Amino acid sequence: MAKEKLNFKSSTLAPVQRQTLEFLRNYISSNGFGPTLKDIAEFIGVKSPSTAHFHLERLEAKGFIRRGEDGSIELIEAQLPDLGPTAVPLVGVIAAGMPIEAIERGPVMVEVPANMIRTGGEAYCLEVSGDSMIDEHICDGDIVVIQKQEVANNGEIVVAVLEDGSATLKTFRRLKSGKVMLVPANPNLSPVTLDGVEIRGKLVGLIREIH
Repeated sequence: MAKEKLNFKSSTLAPVQRQTLEFLRNYISSNGFGPTLKDIAEFIGVKSPSTAHFHLERLEAKGFIRRGEDGSIELIEAQLPDLGPTAVPLVGVIAAGMPIEAIERGPVMVEVPANMIRTGGEAYCLEVSGDSMIDEHICDGDIVVIQKQEVANNGEIVVAVLEDGSATLKTFRRLKSGKVMLVPANPNLSPVTLDGVEIRGKLVGLIREIH
């Protein structure tokens, strides 16, 4: 697996974060103050305000907003850089922990090193949420580069979609019984055994934001 450390601040705005940012701009322009977490959650179509809080944290870390101690939100204008020929779509958020809502909206583009993209293959990026793959040096907030494929070999780190539609990033194991085991890389977490999963691709690269 290739790894790269880049400063990609504003080029990695996940689709739902771009939509959240646009909502913030329109809301503040109309009302003169920021929306509540409940307002944001309703706009992006999730039930939990904690998911809205997660995306606000990402927007702040990437320099698009500034939050005050009183909960106020200040917009900071940031211009997306031009992208080159090795740009691939950043299509959402993937859980490296307990599976979360699979957030997939209209993609933005992220430029990745050419060596992470197989000739003739298709690739996409996901933003990582959680620390279940920490021993594989995959951290919360990283961007993972995924090679599209529908099958996996034992030991590969894959994007697996469960029966409820949630997605997770785990090491794939096929058991003798025919069942699938998804293995975390965190000693505090246990593997999960399932009758089957849908494979959406395998991990081929990682990009880490430098703050």
